[in-house]
Amino acid sequence: MTTPRTGGPATVPVVLNSGEHDSERLAEHPVGNMCWLDLGVNDPDVAASFYGRLLNWTVAAPDESGYRLASLRGHLVAAIGPAEDPGIPYWTVYVRTADITASVNAVAAAGGAVIVPPTPAGDAGVSAVVRDPHGTPLSFWQPGTHRGTYASGEHGTLAGIQLRIDAPEDQRAFLRTSLGWRVRSNGTITYRGRTVATWVPGSTTSGPNRPSPWLVALSVADRAAAIERALELGASRCADRPGVLIDPAGAAFAVASTPPSPDPRRRKP
Repeated sequence: MTTPRTGGPATVPVVLNSGEHDSERLAEHPVGNMCWLDLGVNDPDVAASFYGRLLNWTVAAPDESGYRLASLRGHLVAAIGPAEDPGIPYWTVYVRTADITASVNAVAAAGGAVIVPPTPAGDAGVSAVVRDPHGTPLSFWQPGTHRGTYASGEHGTLAGIQLRIDAPEDQRAFLRTSLGWRVRSNGTITYRGRTVATWVPGSTTSGPNRPSPWLVALSVADRAAAIERALELGASRCADRPGVLIDPAGAAFAVASTPPSPDPRRRKP
């Protein structure tokens, strides 16, 4: 599950911590929300070693296509695979849909392009790749047996997603028409009242060396310590994007400290 290729300060994006401790619920994401992420790089071995050591991920052996599932304490959190197109490596984000054909058709009707039509991934689910009129890529996921990323809010899980928007009015209209998303003036993107991502204004270059407009933030117990550890492991700071790191394989990411999940067994006085 990777997309063709087609940035802003790394403020802490929305925390995807539901407050639940049930593992199945923590991998279940509402329709219209981010549900999965994977990384396409030229050297998956380097990326797997880096994220494994930084986030305590266990990265499985690659399948026949080179796709490697990463887990945290037995819960799937992400995947790493070989890049399928030239240019800067990037994280791909997936939006959950209950009807992937309808979702793809809505994007096309709103002026977007279908890059990869709905494609089954065995019993795991069905994926598709689209692109908005400004070149921003997006993937859909209709779950089968694979529901989504384990999002407990603990160290090593997804903290949130940030989108850099270079044409706010046009993209605001497109996202609302095609996805039902509302781009709010307070820096959030919502779907039916639920925050699904944050956004920042900013232009990006075109062509194969255009950085991905999507920024993935990963939860860590101590942000300062995690940044120091990432630099020790070969990451670097992004020169023109404060708070953003570049992993040793060349992909941008951010880390965010998140509060622990409340224990549902504890009652309020």
